[in-house]
Amino acid sequence: MRGGAYRILEPMGKGGMGALYLAADTGAFDRRCVVKELLDYYDPTDPDEARQAKARFETEARLLAQLSHPGIPRIYSYFSEGGRHYIVMEYIEGETLEQGVTHVDPLGRTVAARPLPAEEIVRHAIRICRVLEYLAAQATPVVHHDVKPANLIVERISGDVRLVDFGTARSRTRWATQARLERGKSTIFGTEGYAAPEQFQGQSDPRSDIYSLAATVYHLLTDDDPADHPFRFPKLDRLPQALAEALGRAVHPEVRRRSTAQEFRQALETWLIPEDKTQPFVFRSGAAAMTTGELVTLADKHWFEARHHLAAGDFARWFRDRNRHDLVAKTKTTHPTENADAALESFLRRLDPRLPAPRLTILPGVLDFGRVARNAGSSRTLVLRNEGRGYAEVTFQASVPWLQILPRRIGCLTGEEVRVTVQLEPGSLPLRRDHQAVLNCTPTRGARISIPVSAELSLGREALHRLAGGLRPLAQAAKLGACRGFSGWVRAFRSLIGSRIGAWLLIAEALVLALAIVVLWWTWRGIMPDVADLLWSLLVSLPVAVVLACLLPGLVLVAGTASWEMLKHLGNKFGRQAVSRVRSRS
Repeated sequence: MRGGAYRILEPMGKGGMGALYLAADTGAFDRRCVVKELLDYYDPTDPDEARQAKARFETEARLLAQLSHPGIPRIYSYFSEGGRHYIVMEYIEGETLEQGVTHVDPLGRTVAARPLPAEEIVRHAIRICRVLEYLAAQATPVVHHDVKPANLIVERISGDVRLVDFGTARSRTRWATQARLERGKSTIFGTEGYAAPEQFQGQSDPRSDIYSLAATVYHLLTDDDPADHPFRFPKLDRLPQALAEALGRAVHPEVRRRSTAQEFRQALETWLIPEDKTQPFVFRSGAAAMTTGELVTLADKHWFEARHHLAAGDFARWFRDRNRHDLVAKTKTTHPTENADAALESFLRRLDPRLPAPRLTILPGVLDFGRVARNAGSSRTLVLRNEGRGYAEVTFQASVPWLQILPRRIGCLTGEEVRVTVQLEPGSLPLRRDHQAVLNCTPTRGARISIPVSAELSLGREALHRLAGGLRPLAQAAKLGACRGFSGWVRAFRSLIGSRIGAWLLIAEALVLALAIVVLWWTWRGIMPDVADLLWSLLVSLPVAVVLACLLPGLVLVAGTASWEMLKHLGNKFGRQAVSRVRSRS
């Protein structure tokens, strides 16, 4: 835009009269800024309406250019381009106070409130009172006309609140024009529920902004939207008396009886005085906290000391001395004896619901067990680290039964590393090669972390393993048969030797075998031997023949009995399977 001076990065939102865009100022090293565009909320065919809309837009730019206050965004430029009008303003990084109340987001979804501590809300209101005091002290007082949670931004770094959207702001005057309010939308008269009664008549006063600010504080404290019942605040009596009285004076329907910015600020400060004038809470290290917000910050910094103070009841006594019985009750809802770190984290979050969740990282981000076999387990180690604040509890859960995590639930303090073992049980793996799973790490607060897990089952080794498992019973049966055959042969051989003709039978058998060996030998050589060669061959082969005569029957008997036992095993196995099939069919 503007010849390359500004580069639009992303849209930020749209209101009744203007659209906001996050942009980079190319002439200032891409400094981030906000470009506000005037929308056609008027009838573009009506020259008078178009002229008035442009005049109001220029008024906003002129007002911002003339004002100088830490609670008001600075203006950088104003220009027109392509028939459109733009204001370039300071970019304030942070969240609006609308996050502290139940509201509807730009997509039409209802977003639950993230309540703020009462003292923090009041301190924000005191800062805005000072902004309104500054606006009212101008030579010509300036009225914002649209103070509400969505126009109050809390800076992310400093924590200071800033008042934005001066699109409806102008110098104090009487408006002789039609007054109209659209529910939930901003016009030049403000927002329904927050706008003071006199704004309906087209009149305004610096105290009109006080009414809007008090309605905002009421909304933040009770989460009761004043737009649901304009000019009525039914839950005001539920607030502390001094605070309710201060708000009641600030929302008085008569302008003259309504508090000024200074009076409202002083009333809010009076409500905080008892809290500020009590003795500070002093940690063992010497750090002192004057307010609940400071206590949360220091407890986070001095964690182990704070854990001791919570268990000893020191926090509860300090709150009781300050007449903050609501905070005393919050200390009683924790159970430090179960888990001191978890109890302190829960206690601090009760004091400050917007406390950031611990920031967890888990390494490695992917688990690969590689090639595994059924008969060999495997394990990997995860390292859990808390790189944020406080204490985080994490629960691990696997998407498949073949993964086991030890331990399944674990806690981690800021800056610490905790190791978790992930065991793979290959016996539970389905019979396929590739296996995928997800390991979910769910913290008590914060985003869930998912870790992909992969493993490869060796099908070759699995086939060999199954084959070996199937042959093992056959081998056992063959071994049993061989033992029985060997035992039978030993008994038979002893009986044969002990008989009168047994030795002669062995000698005869040995001679026959020796002659057979000699005949086979010379037949294989193809030579006709003489008598001497025959006798020498017979003498040489005789020992071999004796051994064969003794062992050959045993080998036959052992092989036969082993084969018989294997056949019996196979027959029994197939018979049992056939019986089971018949039973299943019946």
